[in-house]
Amino acid sequence: MSTTVQPRSVREGFILPDDLSVYIGKKTLVKLILEAIDCLDARGSECESETAPGPLFQPARMLTLLTYCYATGVYASTDIELGMQHDQMIRYLCGKNDLNPAELREFRRYGRDRIKACLATVLRRVWELRFCDEDACPMACPGAPFGRWLNMRPTPDFAAEAEQRIVRAVQADSMAMDW
Repeated sequence: MSTTVQPRSVREGFILPDDLSVYIGKKTLVKLILEAIDCLDARGSECESETAPGPLFQPARMLTLLTYCYATGVYASTDIELGMQHDQMIRYLCGKNDLNPAELREFRRYGRDRIKACLATVLRRVWELRFCDEDACPMACPGAPFGRWLNMRPTPDFAAEAEQRIVRAVQADSMAMDW
């Protein structure tokens, strides 16, 4: 069974962009990620020490970093590494630690379930904030037909969307290794 990632225009039922910070801003996105991690830890998910990639980087920080990157459309480990130089939020999330792509891939491999659960929670919260709150308005025009269409559509499958983002990261890293 092969996993195929379809382009956004083909998939139905999901209208969040690759970069969620477009909707809610980078600081709010990080806040939602930290809340999702707290929620995961409160539910008693697997022990973080099992997913630790190395002694220099804390698992919670790595989980926050990868969830943030996948929520903003940065999938390749080399792009995350470059983001430490060019993206202020990625640099902040890394702290003073230098990461290499191998560490990122290893954490993704062993922490995949936690990344997926955290990312799905963040996707759901962004969806709720953007489209389901009392003052949410998906279109600038009040009474636009899009609002009626949105209410008729089922809630997106956030776990499937999170899995697709992780698959994109794996594919991006695989393609980079082929060059």
